[in-house]
Amino acid sequence: MSEPRTYSSDPVVLPLRLDPEPAPVPGCAVCRELANVRDRARAGGDVTTVSDCNVYLRRHPAGH
Repeated sequence: MSEPRTYSSDPVVLPLRLDPEPAPVPGCAVCRELANVRDRARAGGDVTTVSDCNVYLRRHPAGH
């Protein structure tokens, strides 16, 4: 009899995202503020907020 497997399947390999950071749309106050918050967070070492700001910038199409 063979040894039972202790895992269910092969591991999932996720791609490493190396997309450039989104740039604020010129003339958009919301985009500019998100970029400012992102810059302050990066300076303070808060990578979670940097990531959150990038997501908000990508998902902020209203008014453009």
